[in-house]
Amino acid sequence: MKKILFCLIVLLPVVAFSQITVTSANGQNVKTLLESHFLGGGIEISNVRFNGQNVVNSNQIGFFTNPNTASPNVGLASGIVMASGDCVGMYNSSDNASPASDGRDRSLALAYALSDFGMSNASLNDVAVLQFDFVASGEYVKFDYVFASSEYSSYVCSNFNDVFGFFISGPYDEQGNPVNEGTPYQYRNIAVIPGTTTPVMINTVNCGQCNNGGSNNYELTNSEWFETSCDMAGYTKVLSTEEVYVLPCYKYKFELAICDVTDHALNSCVFLGAGSFKVDEYSLKEMIPPTGVGTAYVKGCDLDTITMTINRPALENEQHVLNFFGTAVEGEDFELLDLNGNPAGRTLTFNEGDTSASIIIKFKNHPTDIGGETLELGIATESINDCAQIDTIQFSITTPQLLEYTISEDVVYCENELPKNENVEINVTGGIGEVTYNWSAGVTPNQATNTVGITQPSVIYVTATDGCGREVHDSVSFTVQGATVTASVNKQFICEGEEVTLSATNAVEYAWTSTIADEVLEANNNVRTPTAQPTTSCTYKVTIVNENGCIASDTVNVVVVPAIDAQLYLTPTRTSVLNTQIRFEDRTHGSFSREWDFGNGETSNQSSGVIVYSSTDTATYQVRLIAYNQANCPDTAYGTVQVVPEFSIWLPTAFTPGTDDVNAYFTPIFSTETEYEFTIYSRNGDKIFVTDEKVRAWDGKLKDGNYAPNGSYVYDLYYRDGEGLLQRKTGTVALIMAGNGGN
Repeated sequence: MKKILFCLIVLLPVVAFSQITVTSANGQNVKTLLESHFLGGGIEISNVRFNGQNVVNSNQIGFFTNPNTASPNVGLASGIVMASGDCVGMYNSSDNASPASDGRDRSLALAYALSDFGMSNASLNDVAVLQFDFVASGEYVKFDYVFASSEYSSYVCSNFNDVFGFFISGPYDEQGNPVNEGTPYQYRNIAVIPGTTTPVMINTVNCGQCNNGGSNNYELTNSEWFETSCDMAGYTKVLSTEEVYVLPCYKYKFELAICDVTDHALNSCVFLGAGSFKVDEYSLKEMIPPTGVGTAYVKGCDLDTITMTINRPALENEQHVLNFFGTAVEGEDFELLDLNGNPAGRTLTFNEGDTSASIIIKFKNHPTDIGGETLELGIATESINDCAQIDTIQFSITTPQLLEYTISEDVVYCENELPKNENVEINVTGGIGEVTYNWSAGVTPNQATNTVGITQPSVIYVTATDGCGREVHDSVSFTVQGATVTASVNKQFICEGEEVTLSATNAVEYAWTSTIADEVLEANNNVRTPTAQPTTSCTYKVTIVNENGCIASDTVNVVVVPAIDAQLYLTPTRTSVLNTQIRFEDRTHGSFSREWDFGNGETSNQSSGVIVYSSTDTATYQVRLIAYNQANCPDTAYGTVQVVPEFSIWLPTAFTPGTDDVNAYFTPIFSTETEYEFTIYSRNGDKIFVTDEKVRAWDGKLKDGNYAPNGSYVYDLYYRDGEGLLQRKTGTVALIMAGNGGN
């Protein structure tokens, strides 16, 4: 039996527990109690019992609130409390459970745990046991708790150690049969000192010194988990159970139990952190409502911030991927941005310790958009397994109609019409939400219709903006001007007898006149583009009346240009193939432009120059000149160029009569065939030889038939050159007889 000495001691520090409010759950449904004060997300429970009942029938279990979690107070803000006595009066060291809940059969898991400490025969009294089955959508489970006891710290190292434990078993299928998958558990106690397999109890978590004796199973090295001083009752800091792996979607059994050992005195209790029994769950929410009417977001206008929330603090660089579905196409209909407006992907990166991360969806225009078209976009959290909850958000995205408008027309005043008050109006269609207006001047500058006072030429600007931020800009101008007109003609210089078309600036009325009589004009002088036919140079005048009733005049001149007589000059007109350059010149009086055709495929528009004919062919070329006057009226002249072979003559200076070679005769040699006659004279002036029709060369003989003696003889040659002109050439030739010098 525990010593009576301690039964009157205040069991837990008043400072630590004075803030806690405990409410008994007696009479409440146990499942509802757990769902309200213990479960987090991703876990479904069933077959829930407390001390074997689905409705609480004692004060051993309840729920608590604790507004001050700072040390040395209990570190949990709210949750469930189980006690080896009355949970409301847990500070009373001798408070017994009512109804009685003694016996090792109350919790086999606790009985097995005592056996592990060599206390297989110890009695279990005031047992509080919470049992339930659970299915998790995640792979790891744990929860937060605080163990407190009135046995602190007097019974550290003794066998009077109230015991508690959180025991998991499984996995099981839907029928409760064990499953041979994953890691099997059988009453696995997960209420252990962090990083160890040592169960949490008075003899393992304490102030580090023995205040009693009798036990062989104790540790004094875990004081960092102990909260109060060594000479008072105490409790642990907030601990997390061992995180154990479970198979998602499979059933496991949990048994949470606490009891007095051996006696009923000095109660103990365990606080279970609210919402701490959970697996990872993710949720999505949108932050910014649509701009337009209804629930659809507007392309090119709206954006939204999507926030993903985790039901726990995030790990360092933890990332999760968002899944997108629907008819909207990323890059065409929307783009993803980070919170700084930079391009982002579908992966959200959480800062360590944060429970949420956000991304911006900007709805954008695309060239293929059709006004009024609606698209759908869905966003879902990533799929973890078949039984994990997937949160989704769905959007409707609409393409706005074009922002179009009509505006008052510009106003033109004639002189002396100002000042005036004018109404200006802009009518906007296709706007999203409310359309606002901003005129640069006027009585009502923030309305669609505005009245402005015009005292001088001015421009009134307006900007219309819809609720989407789209803008249209325009202006209405007010100008003061007289009529203006410009007269023109389709051809200013014309030939005699040619017609022209006159033209004037667009107006309401026209009246054309001329400085000389023009019968053609008189027949159509009240139109904008009349036809005229002047007989000589003439000035035409038009007077117009514009839409404002203003009058203006202008004139245009038409010049009748006299005809021309084309004249050309070529030199030389006859030349040989050795010099085929011919100079040409347009000598037409009043020539304004020209076209040359040289008869060899070459042309020119120069007034003068040189044409080079082929030096390999002789031919006669016809040269044509078309000359134009300033009115582009033509006249034509022709010329001829003859290219003839080159003429040359050669006479030997000596010959040898009586031989058989080509040098036996004396005769002139011409480059082209021509007429010639030559005479041979002795040095005394005697005529020795004259050519005739048959004899064209001197064979060196005298009239008597004998060869002339060696010596120098004079020749006199008449011939026609390449131009057909008669030419004369005289000279001497040496006669050299072969052998003895001749007879």
